[in-house]
This record gives sequence, C-alpha cells and structure tokens, in this order.
Amino acid sequence: MDGLLNLLPLYTESVEGEHNLWQFLETCKSHQSFGELAANETDLNHTVGVINGKLNNTSTRAEGALLLEVVITQCGTDTFTSNCVLWTQQVMRLLHGPTKMTVSPTVFKVLGKLLAFSSQFPELSRQLSTTVISQLVTLLCEPEFSQKASITVHVLECLKSCMKYYGNPCGPVKGAIERHLLSLIDWDEMATDPNLRTVWASCMAYLPSVGSSGSQGAQHRSNWIEFCLQLIDSIHFTINGMFRNIEELKIQEVSSNPLNLPELQHKSPMVLLHDQQRRFVNLCSALVVLLNEPFPTTKNIPIDRLLAMISRLLALNSKSLSKTARANFEQLTLASIIPDLQSSMLDVLRSLVAVCRTQLLTRATTVMNLFVQVLQWTFTPVDRRRVGIERPYGKLRIQVYRTLCLWVAASRSSCGWGKCVDVLFSQLLSDIIVHRDTVQLLTVNPPSNGKMTRKGKKKMDTTGVILQKEDLTANADVCQMALQCLSTILLCCGPRIKPAIHKETQEIVLSILVDIMNGAELNSLVPYNDPRCRAGMYRVLEKLVVCPSPQWPAPLNYASAIFSNGMNDPNIEVSSVCIEALASIQSILRPRGPTINFALEEKQLRSIQQEVPLLNGSVKLVEPSSTSSAMAAAISVGQPTIPTDAALINQVTTPAKTIHENSLDFTVEIRQPESSPLPSNRLSISNGSHDDDFSTPPMGVTTISSESPVRSTRMMTRIEALKVIAAVALPTQSIIENSPIPSEMQQVKNETSPARKRPHEDSKPTVFSPQETMGEMENGEDELDDNVDAMLASFHDVPA
Repeated sequence: MDGLLNLLPLYTESVEGEHNLWQFLETCKSHQSFGELAANETDLNHTVGVINGKLNNTSTRAEGALLLEVVITQCGTDTFTSNCVLWTQQVMRLLHGPTKMTVSPTVFKVLGKLLAFSSQFPELSRQLSTTVISQLVTLLCEPEFSQKASITVHVLECLKSCMKYYGNPCGPVKGAIERHLLSLIDWDEMATDPNLRTVWASCMAYLPSVGSSGSQGAQHRSNWIEFCLQLIDSIHFTINGMFRNIEELKIQEVSSNPLNLPELQHKSPMVLLHDQQRRFVNLCSALVVLLNEPFPTTKNIPIDRLLAMISRLLALNSKSLSKTARANFEQLTLASIIPDLQSSMLDVLRSLVAVCRTQLLTRATTVMNLFVQVLQWTFTPVDRRRVGIERPYGKLRIQVYRTLCLWVAASRSSCGWGKCVDVLFSQLLSDIIVHRDTVQLLTVNPPSNGKMTRKGKKKMDTTGVILQKEDLTANADVCQMALQCLSTILLCCGPRIKPAIHKETQEIVLSILVDIMNGAELNSLVPYNDPRCRAGMYRVLEKLVVCPSPQWPAPLNYASAIFSNGMNDPNIEVSSVCIEALASIQSILRPRGPTINFALEEKQLRSIQQEVPLLNGSVKLVEPSSTSSAMAAAISVGQPTIPTDAALINQVTTPAKTIHENSLDFTVEIRQPESSPLPSNRLSISNGSHDDDFSTPPMGVTTISSESPVRSTRMMTRIEALKVIAAVALPTQSIIENSPIPSEMQQVKNETSPARKRPHEDSKPTVFSPQETMGEMENGEDELDDNVDAMLASFHDVPA
C-alpha cells in the first residue's frame, strides 16, 4: 500500500509508544510496506534513520528493536548489506549494563535474523566473524540470562543461530558453550517447559559442528560420533544411578568418557530419583535431535550401542518392580516413573528408525520384540475395564503405536513380527473393540412372613436404570492411534497376514461399522463417538478391501454399503474419508475394460464368424447377400424373422456408419410354399405390385393375416408360381447346407404333401419350421389342404 510509511512518525512519536507502534507494524507486515516494491528509497532511508536514532537512545531502544525486526525481513539487499554490521553492534549494546535483564525478547529475535541473513553474504560473514561473534557468544552464555525462563528460551535461540551459521568462528568458545548448556540440564524449568527443553536439545545437537571441519569434514564426522557415544554413556550412567538397587538390571560399564555433568546430591532418595529422571529425559531429547537434525557430513550411527541402551530400559516394567518389595518407597517411586522413562526411550527408537530405515532390517526381530513387550505389560485385562473410564498407561501405548507405524512403513513386510504376530494383533484389536459393561439383575425376594420394611419396599420400587459417571472421550487417543497402526500394517503387509487374523479383524471392524450404519447411538459406542476414531475405522475397512489376504475374501459387498452410509456422517472429515474410500475401491466394484465401440477388421470379422457356430451349433451364419434374400422371402410368405447370436454380436461390435458393410444379418428359417399355416390363422390374398427386391408380397402369393381373414378366391398362374419358387429356393440352399435338419422331420414333412416332387426340389430342398410340422402331426388335419392341393395341381405339367 503506497504512502503507508507516511504514518510512521505519528506512531513513533505517540505518547503510548510501543503498543501503538506494534499495531502499526503488524499492518505493515500485511502490506509489506518496507519492501522494495512498496517503498521508495527516500522512505527507506528515513526509516533507517529513525531506527538508528531509537537504538542509540536508552529509553527508546525497545521501539527501535520492534522497527528493526520488521525492516530486516522486508528490506532489499542493498539496504541490508549497508547497515547489517552497524545494526548488529547497536543491538548488542542492549546486552550490556545493569538493564540487560529487562531487555525485551525482541532483541534476541533481531540478532538471530541478522545472523541468518548475513551468513548468505561472504563479505558480511567475514566482518561479523572477526568483530562480533565471539563477543556475542560470551554475552549469551552469561548466567544472568538463566534466571528467567521467558528470556532464556530466546537467548538459546540466538545461541543456536550463532552455532548454526557461524560454527567455525565459535570454535574458540566451544568449551564455554558446552559448560553453559550442561549447567542447564538439571534446571527445574526444563521439566515444565517443553519448548525450553527442545531449544536446549537443539543447541546440544549443534556442538559437534562447532569449530574447524577439517579435511572434507573429517573433524566434524569424528566430533559427531564422539558426542553421540558420550550421550549414550551418560544415559547409561544415569540409569545405573536410578536402578542401582534393582537386581534385575545389571550395571552397564561405561566404555568412553561421558559428559561432564554436575553431580546430584540429595538426602531424600525420592527427590534424587526425580532429579535423575529429569536428567534422563533431557539427555534423551538431546540424542533425538542429534539423530534427526541434518549434519554437514555423513553420520556414523552406532546402531548396536543404541539398541542395547534401548533394550536395557524397555526390559523393565513398573508392575514387576512394584512387587519386589512391599514397603520400599524408593522402588515404588522408581516404578511410578518408568512409563515416562520408556516414553523418552521410545522417542530415541523412533529417531533411530527414521534415520536408519532399511539398515535396521538385520535387527528387525529385536526391534519388533521391543514393541511387543511394552504392549504386553501395559495391557489392561478385559475384566478390569469399564466403559467411560480411562485405562492406565495410555500415553505409553500411544507412543508405541506411533513408533510401530513408522517402523512398519520403513521395513514393510520385513518388519520381523515372526512368532509375535498373534500377540501384536491381539493387542491392537483389544484397543479398538467396543467394551460393554455386563449388567446383572438383582432379584429381591419378599420376606416369608409377608411383612416388608420401608427400606425393602423402596429397594423393590427402584427402576432398573443404573447411572454411572462416564467420560465419553475416554481411551479415544489410544483407539485412534491403534487404528492408524492397524491401517498401516494392513497397507504394507496385508497379503502376508494370516487368514485367521484377517477374518477376526473383519468381524470386529464390520460389527462396529454395521452398528453405526444401523443408527446405533454414538454415545453407546465409546470411543467411536469421537470423529477421529470413526475415520480411522473407515480407513481400516478400506485397507481390508484394497489389501486382502489371498486365502480370505475381502468384505467388498459390506464395504460398499458402509461407505455409502458413511458419506452421511455428521462430521464432514469422516464423510470425506468415506468418499475417498469409495473412489479407491471403484475399480474393484466396476472393473475397467476396453471400449466395445470399435470397428472390426475383415480378419477379425471372419474369426468371429468361425467361432460363433461353436457356441451355438443349431444356428449357422450365412453370407450377407444370401441372408438378405432369405429375409425377403420370409417376409413374402409371412414368416416372422428370428434374430440369432451372430446378429446380436454384430450389433455390439459394428459401428452404425459401417453396419451395411460389415454386418451379419439375421438368420431365418424359410417354410415351404405348400405348407399350411397354423390352424388358428386364416389365409388371405393380398393383391399388390411385385417389387424386384421382394419387399412386398407378389400378386396372388398366400400370406398370413390375422386382422382381415379373407379366403382366397383366385389361383396363381404358372408363371407367377415359378417366380415365387425360384425366389424361395435360391436363398434357402445356403441355409440348409449349414443348418442340418433331422431326417425324421424331413420324412414327415414330405409325407404331408400329396403333390409330386418337381425336378428342382430334388437338388434344392426347402426348409420348414419344426414347430409347425410337429403341430400338424399332432392335429392330424389341415382345414386348408384342399385349397393348397387344388392350387398346386396346375404345376404338374411344368417342364424340367
């Protein structure tokens, strides 16, 4: 927005000062008012002058830092490079003197941005490395900034920027940085502020990259593996201190030099355990970031050392420790903190899987056993479960399922479940089933003497409704994570799962979704009143259909109806999952195939003509020309046409524009002219013109008409009869050759005609209808035989 910077003097000179200026700068962020495209050079120079003036004044340095934070992000390259060193030196002045503890967190944010952008320019990096960096790191490591957690977070963020962008210049002060970070490991605020612990762990992870990199990064590579081993040994050392009185856990000998951690000294063993727990969690956080964060060189990860450390802690469980001693408060306290310790160790395992992936396949069985043993000891028996009550160790089970999802996605069917597959699926299915409390009816028998007290009457009048306090969101997080894990397993390893497990999973999933489809009240299906759980269940059903077992059918028919009903779910995210599932199984419901609307070549057409008679032996294909004549002859004598399979195939396989060229006409059966129609019909004479193509009956030809039954009053002439017989006999010859007629039926038909055979009938036999012939044999009479015989009597003298 043009001209917005003209309002800057009004806000910088306002009485309220910082608050109004902050609102104005938020508006400038939206409009990018300090950018090269929105502001001219004069306005930018004026803004830079205002910033420098406020930074030089002690009372207005906070406003100058606010202005500088916005300008650094939006200004152009020339403005930044010409003022970067000056701005850095001016902001660093705020960290000196007695007022440094009242400095605003914005100051550290500005320093971090200046270091990040200046590292992109070699000349600026050189100037800052020689004049500013060492002094700045020394100021940030002063213990005064550790007195307030709100400032310490931003101080560590600025320190991380120094180590990340200026690692080589920070080499001389690496020892000071490490001592400062290790002094914060036992800080109480680290346990209550996860953001502070995350920033501290990030700073610890950048320690190996501080200093000279050496030849091709060799020094950084050796620093990384050394620091990783130091963290592992420090964690072992902490575990030894916590479990020193536990016989089940052997003392791990520390092979390398651990970190120089301060010694914990407390008289109370319980306080000491909690301090050791906090140190253990912080060290695991540093190890997680060290594995995840990118490094300038390749990282040599000690896989076996890490797995040994993880297995050592995950082998313990709070149930076994709490049973070892009855009144040992130290062991009870230790058993109470084991879930938090194992949750931190599972974070380390998750980072190891994310970094190594397929390189862990040789240890797949070990990794899978770690998941199974944690799930087993955190399992709650069914008889101890109640509806609407959160089960114990839910956070730890969520952590296991989240890590297991990543492991299965990385290793797929080589995840190493082996013999523990049944235990794993039993744990998964136990967290997704709907638990229903069993209700027992209490029968109250009246006293034998017939008298009942007032309390007894009140007890008998009580209704059968039992009211209980229920949490409708109980166990929803565990169920949702278990469904996500089960969906991932089915997707990556579905065809390799046992058919019995597929069957059991389908029964549980379908029973729950069918209840939802039938309109069951969601509050009675805890935790599936949570939309996340319903969406997860629909995804599991989708994977059961898409990735079925080769030996057990997929629930395709049920899935189609369930997904269609799920599109009406009250939650739009759940309905979107059902829409995606229907789209994914669409190719299974309606398999795609090649289009049938294509033109056939001549060779393909001949191949079809040769194969169709094999499908239907009683119907033979004829040439189009002969069939056309046969149809015309059949129409002329009133015989209805009969479509065959060849005609139906031709209608499907031939386009409309070429049907007259490549089509297969209908195959029809021609009746002899002398045969009589069915007894129920009457003969009539139709007089009309005789066309060449026989589209209309010729004059004097006998046709079937049930609408106007008129008896014939005229006999055909000999020339007309010859034309009719020639037209009928020629097209029928090819049909008779390909359509064999039983000899018995031919003999019967010849006996029904009293007229003698003409010469052309011996070489060209005619076709007649078997149904009509059998009908005539059963009736034994034809009321029109006299007229037919009289009509054919005139043909006896026809020359051969």
